[in-house]
Amino acid sequence: MSGRTLAVAMVEKPSRLVVKAGPNPGVVFELTKEVTLLGRDVTNDISIGDPEMSRQHARITRTPGSYVLEDLGSTNGSFVNGERLVAPRVLASGDLLGFGENVTLSFEGASPETAETVMGEAVPRGAAPTPEVMQEAVAQPTPIPVAEAEPSGEPGSKRWLWAGAGCLVLLIVCAGTLFLMDAFAPDILYAPLRVLGIIP
Repeated sequence: MSGRTLAVAMVEKPSRLVVKAGPNPGVVFELTKEVTLLGRDVTNDISIGDPEMSRQHARITRTPGSYVLEDLGSTNGSFVNGERLVAPRVLASGDLLGFGENVTLSFEGASPETAETVMGEAVPRGAAPTPEVMQEAVAQPTPIPVAEAEPSGEPGSKRWLWAGAGCLVLLIVCAGTLFLMDAFAPDILYAPLRVLGIIP
């Protein structure tokens, strides 16, 4: 019998996102960077050309042992398994990530795969193997950096639109009130001006 033995090393495939719904279903995006930006703009790491996506919609950050999804103040929101994100969230393999109403991606966590075979010396029969101390890596909780959401320009535009519409409605109500008072109650309308002596 040969004095050599085989050892199989395992490595991890990178985590990835698979498009389930939206433009280009079935497309796979591997998460190889520390920070991955998602959005409609072509400058993002993952660019998805859907009108429901904001220019910079969300960010995925790789932390020790996990990936964290964070919405960047998008107009139509980011979702994990149908639940809208209100704070950064750690992803689990199999989670369905939604961006607006049209785009759904599946998060597939890292999985081990056989990498290579290593030749090593076999321990002779009768000899006690040398004890090896295996130190377990203890995952320390890493604080998730919460940065201010970068403005995409769209939420602010909607706020200004609503403010303008509100001012217009208020202006119409005031003009209508003055017109009605002038027609039906001019004594009340002009009384302050008479007291001040502006009109006789």
